[in-house]
Amino acid sequence: MSEELGRMMVGAGQSDITPPIGTELSGYFHTRISDGVIIPLRAKAVVVGEGSGRCALVALDLITVTAELTGQVRELVEAATGMPGENVMLCATHTHTGPNPRRGGTVKRNEAYMAELPKMISKAVEIAASNQRSCLMCIGTEHEEGLAYVRRFRMENCSEQFGPGGSLKCEGPAGSTDPIFGGIVFKEEITSKPFAVICNYTVHIDVTSGNKISADFPGVMQETLQKIYGDDLIVLYVQGACGNINHVPYLQNDPFPRSGVLKSEQMGRAFAGKAMAIIEKARPSKTTAYGTVREILDVPKYPKNDMVVQMRVAQAKAKVNSTSPGGSEKSLLDRYDDYSDEGFDKREIQAMRFGDAVFCGAPGELFVEWGLEIKKWSPFKFTFIAELCNDAVGYIPTFEAFLRGGYESTPIVSVRSTPALGQMVADANFRNVRKLFELK
Repeated sequence: MSEELGRMMVGAGQSDITPPIGTELSGYFHTRISDGVIIPLRAKAVVVGEGSGRCALVALDLITVTAELTGQVRELVEAATGMPGENVMLCATHTHTGPNPRRGGTVKRNEAYMAELPKMISKAVEIAASNQRSCLMCIGTEHEEGLAYVRRFRMENCSEQFGPGGSLKCEGPAGSTDPIFGGIVFKEEITSKPFAVICNYTVHIDVTSGNKISADFPGVMQETLQKIYGDDLIVLYVQGACGNINHVPYLQNDPFPRSGVLKSEQMGRAFAGKAMAIIEKARPSKTTAYGTVREILDVPKYPKNDMVVQMRVAQAKAKVNSTSPGGSEKSLLDRYDDYSDEGFDKREIQAMRFGDAVFCGAPGELFVEWGLEIKKWSPFKFTFIAELCNDAVGYIPTFEAFLRGGYESTPIVSVRSTPALGQMVADANFRNVRKLFELK
């Protein structure tokens, strides 16, 4: 029966990208020195297609991806495999228990590690390109609620903030989640065990916390699925539009741990269950078309004289004079004087097609509302968001969030690009998916 179904040439590979113990961990406004490893960090790649049209999707157990790193990896992959560099799409899972790939900031980069990282990532793609085989691609989704929550809250004065705490009365969560857990399964026959799975969901990966290096729940998910389908299974986790979504059940009497290893294990096993349901039930893609397109945007910087900037600076100064400011407020005051809003930045928006599914990239931490808009206007049966894709611009909030306040929409600190970037990303994906939909 499987011979009657559309087949594709697909390979999968992974490599270890764990930094040495002693490397500073990224994700917070204070220093954390790694003192051990819970789950190693990996680069995981799937290569699809044949000849010069081959495409590679790479999921990295990192907090983010920079344009510099993307360029370095693409150059190495092209030299080693002949695959065009621009056909490689890098995405970070957003783990908060890994190294800092960015220059500058409060967390020190391990420069010796960063010098080797592009080669370590390229190795995963090279392995995937070397073991391509004819296979089926099955795609499906599952509904998942109870592990992802809106982390911004509307307060009694109409402002919004990260978490419901503080002196103001909280009126409730400001928004909704994206409950779709997606999966793409690659297996040689319809009854075969999979050799690779791409999973997609929308929740911040800041669960394990602490001072130990860890891939967090995506690592648990792979380990759980390997116990069922074999140690050779490679599971990629591609992060959705989780800029304002995390794992904490605010305002709920939830009996489970709210963070730490046990919480990470709970989430990893639960997501493995969703992935397993897709593996066992998903139907083969009706088309085997594949490809990738990119659009390069000229993105203005956040205007320094914008009223939101001036309002936030005044609020931060008032807090300094009366109480202890938060991390983002202190960072805003530290950076404001030297900040320049001159010029434009080139930002890449990439989309990649796998049969009936498409991954829509965003070069930062995209708010879920923008992700849902991209999905709404996509002609594909399955549309998945891939945030932290190829670049690191910071948060990409909605227009409303800037005036409402909150950590994620703090100009200069959390947001360094024009407030219009969210719409620019959505519109570029709107155009990209239509180009890919025309592929045969």
